[in-house]
Amino acid sequence: MPIADLERVQRLRELFLAGRRGPRAIPDYWRDTADLEAYDAVLGARIGWKWDAALAECAARGWRPSGDDVVLDFGCGAGAAARRYVARFGAREVLCYDRSPRASAFAAQRLREEHTALPVRTLTSAREAQVDVVLISHVLSELDARGVQQVEELLSRAGRAVLVESGNRPVARQLAALRDRVCGPFTAVAPCPHQGPCPALLDDDDWCHFFASPPPDVFTDGDWVKAARSLGIDLRSLPYSFVALDRAPQAPVARARRFLGRASVHPVAATARACTASGLAVVEVSKRSDSSLWRALKKRPNAVDDLLGERG
Repeated sequence: MPIADLERVQRLRELFLAGRRGPRAIPDYWRDTADLEAYDAVLGARIGWKWDAALAECAARGWRPSGDDVVLDFGCGAGAAARRYVARFGAREVLCYDRSPRASAFAAQRLREEHTALPVRTLTSAREAQVDVVLISHVLSELDARGVQQVEELLSRAGRAVLVESGNRPVARQLAALRDRVCGPFTAVAPCPHQGPCPALLDDDDWCHFFASPPPDVFTDGDWVKAARSLGIDLRSLPYSFVALDRAPQAPVARARRFLGRASVHPVAATARACTASGLAVVEVSKRSDSSLWRALKKRPNAVDDLLGERG
């Protein structure tokens, strides 16, 4: 990737990080199409990997949305959410909305390039949109109170919704609080193993978040290694939070618990936090009694749910 493009990505990344420090909405930051192209190549790709992980978990929980749905990508940016969703579940039509007409047009064009037979439209407003599925991706940290209210109104009209956000504590807790406010008529498909209030909100030190796995080849790809070094990005760490909601009455495939974050590995034991129907629980793995699992958690602490989730 040319150095000029990395400079564009760095500018955008700094804006996003700065925007999380206050309650005001972040202003439009797309200067031109080159900004969107540079973003989509790096930060957009990383967001796409988070969507891959979230949607794969939805599918594993038995979620099978209709491929005949009208899908709205709200606050679409470069359009990673819609592209990933359509690739997995399909759609009858996709609507792209962003406060930036330039971003809406870019997202729609990229989607048409990947799915040439799919009808795609851009919207100048989402206030009256009647859709089956709403996708929201890395939007909450950019909204003020009025923007959050607009999201809640949009979800109140939707049949299904998937929201994927960054895995940092403030935004993940913001997403969990939004989930609790709107969840009444919905079934929480994933990641929740229950339909009650989010227990991660009971303690300020807890937050519901996970880690996605990038494609293995990024670690040996020269362009990605260069981009990570220039931008200060850890390619091994891809934290995210998400929730999938559906008004349909069928229950998702039941899980007794869903592990959060990464394991904490100590010399004699490893611990991990799990969400259950009765609240958050701490699970301990002793090095003495289960050395192979302890070693696996030490090597892959971000894969705690893969390693412990099926163990009752």
